[in-house]
Amino acid sequence: MKAPNPKFQAPEKLQTPSSNSRWIGVLSLVFLWSFFSELPKAVALTNAVPPTFTELASNVVARSKWERTQNTTAQFTFGKTRLLEEFDSNGKLEASKRSRQEWFPINGVPFARLVERNGKPLTDKERKTEEERAAAVRAGKKPARSPEATKRDKEWQFTDEMLARYTFKVTGQEAVRGRLAWVVEFAPRSKDLPVKNVADRVANKVAGKVWVDAEDWELARMKFWLTEEVALIGGIVGVLRKFELLLERTRLEPNAWLPTTVDFNMAGRELLTNKRVHYTEEAKDFKRVAPAPAVVAPNPVPAGSR
Repeated sequence: MKAPNPKFQAPEKLQTPSSNSRWIGVLSLVFLWSFFSELPKAVALTNAVPPTFTELASNVVARSKWERTQNTTAQFTFGKTRLLEEFDSNGKLEASKRSRQEWFPINGVPFARLVERNGKPLTDKERKTEEERAAAVRAGKKPARSPEATKRDKEWQFTDEMLARYTFKVTGQEAVRGRLAWVVEFAPRSKDLPVKNVADRVANKVAGKVWVDAEDWELARMKFWLTEEVALIGGIVGVLRKFELLLERTRLEPNAWLPTTVDFNMAGRELLTNKRVHYTEEAKDFKRVAPAPAVVAPNPVPAGSR
């Protein structure tokens, strides 16, 4: 499980009225027919035996390990938009940064090229920088990552210690973009959990829900939130009052899932200033450009086998 660094930092997207009424009526009937035609399939699937959390976690971990061998991101091109907004204590917008990227593989490595900033094309200097970055990757250099992102990856990893912080419960099934998913709810195991760094202070106060695709055992949606305020270094550096993160992933085709939506809200005090940050990210227009690896996904552990 990853989460942004607790500090307030940016991560680096006519007709006449009577005619309209007739069309709205027709479209409504079409929508209702298509919706109810899917209900028997959904209702039948809800009768499936729910897995225990141990069974579910085993399938998710096995699928995750297999997926890391597939390099799925490097098999597609797609566009990504990012929007970062900062608000003052009264809710007034103070700053807004929007960017658009094109993602594509270079020598089997996913590469993100900036193509637009705040609705405007890149300057000659910015375009030259992006060309140099792409040339470096073609020459064998890995795309650079920010020190903050590298630190977050180390602090927020799925480990036995991390999972031991929470209690987990499979609560049922829900539909996610037309596919059935098992819902897992989690919460801090206690109010007295070990604290080694600032990330621990946040992790110990996080609860949430995870939606696991019932067929592919992929994480389809994750939603985390802060259960109570967190003081950063005794409250001197700041106080984190609100933290909400929504991540959605989409099944592009069999054995190919990629993140499509990130929505992040954070509010609190940094030193003497109250502020709120809202960050959104959307990926779309996926096109396969590399053949899918001919590797079979692991067989799931059947429910009730443990």
